[in-house]
Amino acid sequence: MPGLNRWFSDRDPLMLLSDTARHVCAGTAARTMAQAFIHPIDTVKTRLQVRSPAKALQKWTKKTQSKPLNLYVGNHRLVHTRNWLIKGPRDVYLGLTGAVLGTIPTACLYFSTYEWCKTRLERQKHSQAFVHLASASAGAVVSALVRVPTDTLKHRVQAYMHGNIFQAARSIVASEGIGGLYHGFLPTLLRDVPELAIQFTLYERLRMVVERKRDVKKLRTWEHLLLGGISGACAASATMPLDLVKTTLQCGSQQTIVQAFQQTIADHGVAGLFAGMGPRVTQTAIMSAVFFTLFEWWKLRLKPDREPEDLLLTPKIWRKRRDHVWKRQFVYQ
Repeated sequence: MPGLNRWFSDRDPLMLLSDTARHVCAGTAARTMAQAFIHPIDTVKTRLQVRSPAKALQKWTKKTQSKPLNLYVGNHRLVHTRNWLIKGPRDVYLGLTGAVLGTIPTACLYFSTYEWCKTRLERQKHSQAFVHLASASAGAVVSALVRVPTDTLKHRVQAYMHGNIFQAARSIVASEGIGGLYHGFLPTLLRDVPELAIQFTLYERLRMVVERKRDVKKLRTWEHLLLGGISGACAASATMPLDLVKTTLQCGSQQTIVQAFQQTIADHGVAGLFAGMGPRVTQTAIMSAVFFTLFEWWKLRLKPDREPEDLLLTPKIWRKRRDHVWKRQFVYQ
């Protein structure tokens, strides 16, 4: 045993991890930090989508409308919009505990599944496009087993239905059973898989067009992320109705998917299906750049043979020319 202890002490613990394990760790850490970064946007989106809001949320909505955020230059008003921070910055971080606690196992499942599928599909000589899309879709499906319950708890806290995720969990299980935590499971899958497909397909098309017009074989990182942001915004817009139904069911509605669609259209018209689109499109577009940057940073931190001067590589990440940034860019929203 002394010899074994000396063997471990003489080695960097990171050397014991495979590249795949380090990528899973980096992806999980990056996803958790990125989720915390965009949480305020997610909170606003959720509140705009709730169809039967609690009294506290009704008051919040009225205040955001009655006390807009204005920005003047001289006598000219440049900005006139709702003041989402009407109750202070802390308010839009409600539910963050649930988001973080849920993101860690969810991200771990997503990236583990992604890497597992990717390894096996590559052995079968499939195209890289198919490998990525199939692996990402599989990751979204498997991770939904943990993601949906934590999303349900998070949304109910964001919508002022419960004081914290623990109260929400006790209330839901007591009144609806464990199945109550999985409201919105099917809409989540119906949203995530097509969204990945739309985002990836559009990104690939835009990438080829830009490369052809500029007569280059590789684009810089920031160009990939810009195209990914545009593609993500388009995919988020196309899947907005399913996102709204998902939030509606997770916030307590006992309707079916079809009934939720019909009720929303009856109450608010077709435009009602796109409530919260602005925040969601913004959230999706920002996520690519934030996640990618954090993912690359964590990979660098987890690198077993990292040297002090490696930190100087960070600015180069953005200037580097790449074929794609698929795994780092297209993650579930």
